[in-house]
Amino acid sequence: MYKGMPAVFKRKDGKFEIKILVTGGMLAPGQVKRIGEVAEKYGAEVHITVRQELSILGVPEGKLEAALNDLKEVGLAPGSAGMTFRNVVSCLGEEYCFKAAAETIGLAGEIGERFTGEKTPGPLKVGIGGCPFPCTRPQFNEIGLMGRVRPEMDLEKCTGCEKCVEVCKVGAASVVDGKAVIDYDKCVMCGRCVVNCPVGARYTAEDGYMFFVGGRGSWPPHEGWMLRDFVAREEVVPVIERILEVYREGAKPGMRLREFINSIGFEEFKRRVLSSEVEKAR
Repeated sequence: MYKGMPAVFKRKDGKFEIKILVTGGMLAPGQVKRIGEVAEKYGAEVHITVRQELSILGVPEGKLEAALNDLKEVGLAPGSAGMTFRNVVSCLGEEYCFKAAAETIGLAGEIGERFTGEKTPGPLKVGIGGCPFPCTRPQFNEIGLMGRVRPEMDLEKCTGCEKCVEVCKVGAASVVDGKAVIDYDKCVMCGRCVVNCPVGARYTAEDGYMFFVGGRGSWPPHEGWMLRDFVAREEVVPVIERILEVYREGAKPGMRLREFINSIGFEEFKRRVLSSEVEKAR
């Protein structure tokens, strides 16, 4: 570790890695350019990490300060590492993806600005996916958010074209007597029927996120528990605050969130988080 920065550290070759903080996988063109310039200037290489950050590899120790200053000029800083709230990973969401049910990039930025770098009992990773078929696998993070849309029907507009039946992956859409029908027992609220309806007969009645806790991507991998099946956009940050509050109060140093939840039981963890939620709403 260099000068107390856990994301700047020595590698096997004796040179240093600078892991750059990236939130939601987004960088400005000038920042991408500067990363390349720094790597070239100091004889280094660039690696894309599995959590959407960029690492500059092979910086000599004597050139670290200059490299860090060059990065700082364009708003780039060393990333998150160690026992902290890590960078937030997300897909592109509804702003860019035709299949997304929810906004992700702005939410990732809000969560990252509020929490990234904060001390936690163990490493805490967050992933956001814009739909229930997420590329980012949010359910395998300590905190995972998965976009959802509750679809409704305007039967007067429905032409019975069966486009919704074609795009539904779980068999929740059908056409009966020339009109589309939604089987809510099967529906996973992915929003594909809403996006693909050619006449706008399907519309979004409610949107939000499924909330997972205690996931783990490393060996052995574990899918997180579903804390809440539907959380509105404005509730996300307050729910994360409550999770951290319960986690910090009860976990031993070095204990990851899943280990802590296992130590008290998921139902007890859920009770503590949601009871805190009720108290703060009063």
